[in-house]
Amino acid sequence: MQPPDDPTAGARARGSGDAAAESEGEQRAAERLAAEDMARQAKANLKSLVSDDSSSLPSLGAIADDIRLQLADSGEVAILYVRLKRYGRLERIFGWQIVADILAAIARNLSEMVGGTLRALDVLADFTLSDNAFVVVLSPPRSGQPISPEDLLMVRRRVYERLQGTLLNDLAPGVYDRVHPFVGAAVIYEDDALTFEQNLQKGVALAMQAAERDAKGYDAELETTLAEVLAGDDLEALFQPIVDVRRKGVVGYHAAARGPFYSPLRLPDVLADVARRSPLLGTFGVAARQAAVARANGLMPEELLFVNCVANELPNAAIVALSEFYSLNTTLVPQHVVFDLAAADLTANAASTLRVLGNVREMGFQLCIADLGAEFTVLDLIGRAQPEFLSIDPLLVAGSAGDPTMIDSVQFLLRFSARIGAQLIATEVSDEEQFEALRGVGVELFRGELVARPDTRLPKVSFAKLGL
Repeated sequence: MQPPDDPTAGARARGSGDAAAESEGEQRAAERLAAEDMARQAKANLKSLVSDDSSSLPSLGAIADDIRLQLADSGEVAILYVRLKRYGRLERIFGWQIVADILAAIARNLSEMVGGTLRALDVLADFTLSDNAFVVVLSPPRSGQPISPEDLLMVRRRVYERLQGTLLNDLAPGVYDRVHPFVGAAVIYEDDALTFEQNLQKGVALAMQAAERDAKGYDAELETTLAEVLAGDDLEALFQPIVDVRRKGVVGYHAAARGPFYSPLRLPDVLADVARRSPLLGTFGVAARQAAVARANGLMPEELLFVNCVANELPNAAIVALSEFYSLNTTLVPQHVVFDLAAADLTANAASTLRVLGNVREMGFQLCIADLGAEFTVLDLIGRAQPEFLSIDPLLVAGSAGDPTMIDSVQFLLRFSARIGAQLIATEVSDEEQFEALRGVGVELFRGELVARPDTRLPKVSFAKLGL
């Protein structure tokens, strides 16, 4: 006997089917939302990575569709990454504008290479990646052949040579020695497993890694050169006088070290920058100071010798100075040696650093805190360090001629130095306008090219040349 029909059975079945369909729809919607969220995140990540800087190159939004179409058409796109590695203190030598000038020159050269130097791989688009790097997007060769490693190597070499020429010939003398370009490249292949943004990000990362490998190799070469210079005792001391314009006398001499003339470390700021990032910093510091002391011939008993030092090597530097400086130069006693430290050094382990500075002063040495004005936030620490001298950051000096804001800053530093009992030195003074502007507001101690060029012997000072 058949059971009676259940009038609700069909409804239950339909309800069950509807629920399953609804659940499946919700799952698809959730997956779609997750995919969209992933895409949005990828775009946000890439947008944070890429910026359209002062170079006026197109940003990602202007070229994304071109890259996407190229990938769809040929299945591959090449990424060329150009990174500028900076050595030395560019801005403090050339002013704030120098980095913008370098970027503009690089951008101009990359644009000029389109269809010429880069003929084998046509430039599709290029854009700024960060404040010191460029990305150039390259399409496959016109022959229709895939992009080969040989193609990328050729392009990298040509771009590198062109940029080296730009740094050497098209910019201020000395830029070439302080900036080095590195070029990396990678090929992006169409990948259905990644969003377009993720795929592009992956390609940029690979090109960046290639450039970074070259940069690390170059850093290793510089460290090897530094080790060879130290082993061969090839450091040479350069001296620059610090003068007191009120009493028309020489207060002392600032000493810096340079490498051999034909070495990539021949400039003092480049040499010091490489040493700071090297495990050989302590060895370099001792050698540089000993070279300065040994060759400071003719130093008068009342004149001071300013020697550079990094705060964390100061305890060892003071002990070495106490035990060896007098044997190297009998005119020097601790009271005539001034350790010159950067203001930023005070912020690392401040309490310990201040204690060390106190010990060093108790030994009889004097202190100079340099780059004053670049580090206004450490003025409290500078006051507690009780230095005998302070030096104005070169950027303040460079901007003092005709810039009321800079002059206001210098006047503030004069009041600050007077309050803590320190003398203020204007460094890197290069022209008469800077000299007169700073002298006009009360600065009395000066060092720079206008006073005398750095020399391997203690330079003579012509006060008549300064109008004194």
